[in-house]
Amino acid sequence: MQFTIDRNLQNYGIHAYTHGEITITIPQVLDEDAVAEPADNIRRLQIPVRRETLTRSVVLMPSQIIRDWPPQSFAELDREHFALLSELDIEIVLFGSGGTIRWPSLALLAPLIDKGIGLEVMDTGAACRTYNILMSDQRKFAAALLMV
Repeated sequence: MQFTIDRNLQNYGIHAYTHGEITITIPQVLDEDAVAEPADNIRRLQIPVRRETLTRSVVLMPSQIIRDWPPQSFAELDREHFALLSELDIEIVLFGSGGTIRWPSLALLAPLIDKGIGLEVMDTGAACRTYNILMSDQRKFAAALLMV
């Protein structure tokens, strides 16, 4: 499902998702002078958006991506997977649990709880849709997404 035509070229964004795939937009380095004048904004809209289709679980933040996040299914989740997330400079984890909403056990979430990092759990489709909203709010968060 495609749900955004976002022209944000400075952050990772989610362009679309479908079963087994998430298409992200890749940030591009822009010459600051190239968009300094309002007339240059038209030129900015003509810059092609770079996209990549991912087929494995991923951790996505506006300025960083961790490709191939180890758990490929909900059953494979381990405390260490959440410990990795707890080391990021974030306030909240948006967890996409696959095709349905499934809550990880508190034992798995302990690394996040110990550091006071919030958690929002939803199915991966909803997490993809929520990602761009949180990004536009300039929140410090990570989306940990299992494939649908």
